[in-house]
Amino acid sequence: DKCKKAIRYCGNTTNLHNTLNNMKKRTTNCKSKEERREILQTDPRLKFIILLFHLGDSPRAINITRSLAEMIAKDLQPLSVVEDEGFRNFVKTLDPHYRIPSRKNLMKGKIPALYEECHSRVKKCLDGANSVVLTTDMWTSRATEAYLTVSCHIIDENWQMQAYVLETCSFPGQHSAENICSELNRVTDEWANIVAAVRKAGWAHYPCFAHTLNLVVKDSIKALPDLLHIQQRCSAIVAFFHHSTRAAEKLKEVQNQLKFPEHKLIQSVETRWNSVFYMFERLLEQKEAVTTVLCLLGKTSLCLSEEDWSTITVSIEALKPFEEVTREISNEKHVSVSKVIPLVSLLLRSTASYECQGSKIAAELSAQCQRRFRGIETFYGLAVSTYLDARFKNLGFRDMANVESLKGRLITEIQLLRQSSTSSVSAADLRSILASQQHRTTGTDAIIEMRRYSEEKPIPRDQDPLLWWKINEPTFPSLSTLAKKHLGVIASSVPAERIFSKAGQLISQRRIVFCILSLCYVLWTVLVFCTSGLPYEHIFKLCCLTNSQKPFKNIR
Repeated sequence: DKCKKAIRYCGNTTNLHNTLNNMKKRTTNCKSKEERREILQTDPRLKFIILLFHLGDSPRAINITRSLAEMIAKDLQPLSVVEDEGFRNFVKTLDPHYRIPSRKNLMKGKIPALYEECHSRVKKCLDGANSVVLTTDMWTSRATEAYLTVSCHIIDENWQMQAYVLETCSFPGQHSAENICSELNRVTDEWANIVAAVRKAGWAHYPCFAHTLNLVVKDSIKALPDLLHIQQRCSAIVAFFHHSTRAAEKLKEVQNQLKFPEHKLIQSVETRWNSVFYMFERLLEQKEAVTTVLCLLGKTSLCLSEEDWSTITVSIEALKPFEEVTREISNEKHVSVSKVIPLVSLLLRSTASYECQGSKIAAELSAQCQRRFRGIETFYGLAVSTYLDARFKNLGFRDMANVESLKGRLITEIQLLRQSSTSSVSAADLRSILASQQHRTTGTDAIIEMRRYSEEKPIPRDQDPLLWWKINEPTFPSLSTLAKKHLGVIASSVPAERIFSKAGQLISQRRIVFCILSLCYVLWTVLVFCTSGLPYEHIFKLCCLTNSQKPFKNIR
């Protein structure tokens, strides 16, 4: 028989401790699970004790709630998921005693706590940065709401590239240069301690290389009416197969008969030129299958002529180098700015070779490249990045006079860097340095360091230039500082556009109903936890503040 002895469960902690021990003995001495379950169901005192371990401030409850907040972020779930009956039943099955927090409590407590945790960690990283690169771009949600995102990029003390989103703000009104400038100044004013290096050095503007390539290809196609007409006809073919279930099924059937890969057709997108390339490439791959299906379904008006297919083939050959360059420059995990000059040189040589074969599209691509990339080797920011990349140095420059001019300016920058570091040394330290080292002028030191670097052989293309600088930092102290400054620039805003894709999915596809002031913290949480596995993307803060209100007011 079970013990019927009454035990006090009120009073001091000793009573509670004794009660726990006694209850543990009673449950562990039971012969079966049924007996233990009966005790749990019939003894109100034990129920009370169990509830103590599932209160909102208990370690177990805190861990469960944190995991819940991370799940909402990673899976882009709406906060209303905590009110869904199926989800609540699922959690109850896992732990009947856990109390699910309301959506309001999540936004007021748990998600801001995650934000503050990340805030302090990332701020510490940014405070130690010698130089900061800012990138900005505009984007629009499916609800046609405009946003401006400002992010920063650094190379940390371990020579690893890091990126942090400083702010995403709602951007109503006209997207004029004055309005964008005003918003940028507001953001940088709020982060004055972090972007001080940018302000001191002045604002150097680097256009997005991927966007420039997009303009080169789009303008080239528009300049050729015949090719533009073929592109429009190809888009019509793809749209027909996408909108007709019968056509899609028939295409799959014909692909099986011809033993073609069961690939779907790709539609072109206005904002991405390479989608035109992929559309042409896929249609050419499925040429026989597509033509067969169109004829079987009586859509011969959509069929392309052999001359059209020949034009598509030539266009793919001419555009292939641009597609490879776009993919290469959009790699977010490695140094990219130093590749711009060598890649432009490669594109010019490639288009020239196809132009010699009489390709109209190649001739137009060459003309557009010459127009948009004229004087690129004299752009100091791009040139110095290429030269300080141990894979390239002067490789990729078509005019060696530009390299010599670059070296002279780089020596001047080293001299200024050495002078600033010397002026910050105390008088006592300065006397010690002068007593222990030979007297050499700053200019001589800069020339010697430049000469030694020039004599180093370029490293293989597949090696990491940042790792090379990490190893050789003691040998080239001044150049390594400049390398950390210049190689931290990214050549494309494509990584930031991936952030916009996440943001758009959060705002539109999942249909989260928030005021704009609350959206920022959910969006921030999404990006923190979705990118936590990437060494390059450690997203910091996405803040959609439209006024000076506190961010956790007026939550709907």
